[in-house]
Amino acid sequence: MKRKIFFSFIVFIVVTIIFSGCGENSEEKDSKIVQKQQAHYAKVQPLPFYDYSIPRDILIQIYNVVTQDARNTYTVVETITGVTKFQGPSLGYGIPVDVSLTNPLQPAYDRTYNDGEIIEQSEPNGLFSSKNTDATWVLFLDDDGNLVPVYTEHKVMTFPFVVKKTEDGEWVRAGKEKASVTIDISSFKKS
Repeated sequence: MKRKIFFSFIVFIVVTIIFSGCGENSEEKDSKIVQKQQAHYAKVQPLPFYDYSIPRDILIQIYNVVTQDARNTYTVVETITGVTKFQGPSLGYGIPVDVSLTNPLQPAYDRTYNDGEIIEQSEPNGLFSSKNTDATWVLFLDDDGNLVPVYTEHKVMTFPFVVKKTEDGEWVRAGKEKASVTIDISSFKKS
């Protein structure tokens, strides 16, 4: 009799353990609720679809200038407190020092299939963008018109025209010459 009770007790514990593991945990329940909510929103408040995007058009134009054209610029290097360290004519826009030509994120070991890891994608200019530094390469022009790469870890501002600093510390346009970079707004839709 004791054996039957003991055996029944063991069977009960094993069955309880097995069935308690089959239930949903709180993460799974939360995930289902969120999925249900998102499906509802997609039905009653679908995301808008735009035939044209002004910010996208502007960014494409900027990428084209930065990657395809050598435009005259004027660059100012300042500390974070606003002390000017250097300023002068430059070519193009600064390049973050830790921008990479190759993908900086690689799996730690070879995999024959994707386990869900995220591998960084390059920007349209073919580079992997910086996320970690203020350090920048700036191509300044010397008095003979030669390009001189300058490394700085200070804040960099690059303008498509010459600027000067006012007495109250603001940078303003120094002359009336045309900017070296402009955005074409003729294709923007008027509302």
